[in-house]
Amino acid sequence: MKSTNLQFYRSIFTKSKNISRASYFWNVVSSAMFACQSAVMLIIITRACGQANAGIFSISYSFASMMAFVGEYGVRKYQASDVNEDCVFSDYFTHRIITCIVMMAASAVYCIYGLKVLGYTGSKAGVLMAVCTVKLFEAVHDVYYGRFQQIHRLDIAAKTSSFRIILGMLVYAVSLIVTQDLLVSTWIWAAAVAAGFLLSAAVVAPEYCNTAIHFRADRLKKITSDCFPLFLGTFLLLYIGNAPKYAIDANLTDELQARFNYIFMPVFVIGLMANFIFNPILVDLADAWDGQKYDRFRKIILKQILVITGLTLLAIAVALTIGCPVLGMLYNTNLSDAKGELVVLMVGGGMLAMVNFITVVATIIRSQRHLIVGYVGVSLLALLFSGKAVMRYGLMGASAIYTLLLTVLTAVFAIVLKVCIDRGKRRKAA
Repeated sequence: MKSTNLQFYRSIFTKSKNISRASYFWNVVSSAMFACQSAVMLIIITRACGQANAGIFSISYSFASMMAFVGEYGVRKYQASDVNEDCVFSDYFTHRIITCIVMMAASAVYCIYGLKVLGYTGSKAGVLMAVCTVKLFEAVHDVYYGRFQQIHRLDIAAKTSSFRIILGMLVYAVSLIVTQDLLVSTWIWAAAVAAGFLLSAAVVAPEYCNTAIHFRADRLKKITSDCFPLFLGTFLLLYIGNAPKYAIDANLTDELQARFNYIFMPVFVIGLMANFIFNPILVDLADAWDGQKYDRFRKIILKQILVITGLTLLAIAVALTIGCPVLGMLYNTNLSDAKGELVVLMVGGGMLAMVNFITVVATIIRSQRHLIVGYVGVSLLALLFSGKAVMRYGLMGASAIYTLLLTVLTAVFAIVLKVCIDRGKRRKAA
């Protein structure tokens, strides 16, 4: 009976009449849910617990997202494009266990730092640690996601991800409304996400993944070495994106932190809508490059650039017209004077989408290490100028420095990618 029930649950996530169509559909659902979860929670927290608590959640979510990248270590795109399976799933899984341990240790250290140095209350530190726990399960699920995508079963990856996110959001929303306690509700959210993971990805995995832990030093070293540029780059990119928020946390109030995040949330919509397109074509890009079909490879890249440009222009148009009224209604806050900041941030969102796509292409041609110079250089700019911009110009300074940093990074990456593609073609031709 137990075996029959288990098979039934597995079939919910694994059966698709048309895998290609299901992959596109569920990828859209999963990406939309991931994009919406922090925004929806911010709306509910603002209404149930006040703007100051919304600010606490915002900075906690930003930090936890950085820690999630420590756990994920930038491996998924590398894993999904490992079409020749140079490393098997057990290698990736073992590596993920190690990085997740490091992730949670780093999160605990930062919580202590927040309490001792930054003046965090016990409640604020507790919320931060709870959100980091949510991100822990996202990081563990990510290695399964990579495997499903690698074997052309993006539908399974997206279904299991959607289930976990939706369950967590529903439980968190109900808990916030009932308890009006941010700390308690956030830990309940973490428990729901853990349950969602166990009921989805962990149930499905045995059919497709060898989850044995094998400490094969050569494979672990290879994954660590090859993905280090991806990890460092993604980590620094997130730091670049969050630098204005950290500057607000250090120089302004929790209420202004919440206000900035209200207008910042649509930034991710552009990138995630772009993901709807390029997640399903990641393997196609890898096959085109591996098969030396350079015309097809170039056409896919140009098409994606046009998609990102179109989405960015659409986002700017929305920001100029109904953006602030809609956001103000959602967050029950007057944002009529924030139109300028919102428009500037929409441009930054387009640049973020470009950076993410260029990173994908660089990973496929195994030239990701060459992007490090851009990440490091722009991170230094963020460190030097974010605080000054926020102190002098407030939220407009935060918006402008964000967009300027991402624009510089896009320009550097475009140049580096062009050089790497040309070199890669010459190597393959030799």
